[in-house]
Amino acid sequence: MDNVWLNPHYAASTATPAIFADRDGTLIRHVDYIDDPAKLELLPGVRESVHRLLDANIPFFILTNQSGVGRGYFPIEQVHACQNKLFEQLAIEPSDIAGWCIAPEAPGTEGGYRKPSPRFIQEACAHLQLPPRQCHMIGDTRVDLETAWQAGAHAWAVACGKPQLPQQIAAGEITGPHTLCKDFPACIDAILSA
Repeated sequence: MDNVWLNPHYAASTATPAIFADRDGTLIRHVDYIDDPAKLELLPGVRESVHRLLDANIPFFILTNQSGVGRGYFPIEQVHACQNKLFEQLAIEPSDIAGWCIAPEAPGTEGGYRKPSPRFIQEACAHLQLPPRQCHMIGDTRVDLETAWQAGAHAWAVACGKPQLPQQIAAGEITGPHTLCKDFPACIDAILSA
């Protein structure tokens, strides 16, 4: 499995909207530095929401920081094993989605894909031939929102992951444009009904 992959099937598809999702805390229950597929637990409603996107031919991407690799906690192969388990739990093939990005860099590493870098969203938009304003980034941390802002995409926050982001929003500490929903399925409902 590659760390960064864009599905050739979606090249120049111009299908809208495009959905980018963080993995840990957004699609799966958050576990610090998850390195064992047995610990991976899909959050409620995620499988159905992903199938809803795929059935509608909406480009769906997974974008995840995995600094445990860069910090030397576990090898990249463990991340790939977890990613494969995710696809198994979603009941899809990896090639069913529009692409993914696994950023293994430790914080402070220059030049990679680590969020809040907009690099992957920018490359995916060029691949799709789609403007970033027609893209949505969904995640459970401030870094996910910052990634959306830097890319020019819509920022969506979920309350089902790490508790810090909903707390920051409640305290008025998040000043950039965003929408807070309880979870990934609620975000997809809102995006598709807009």
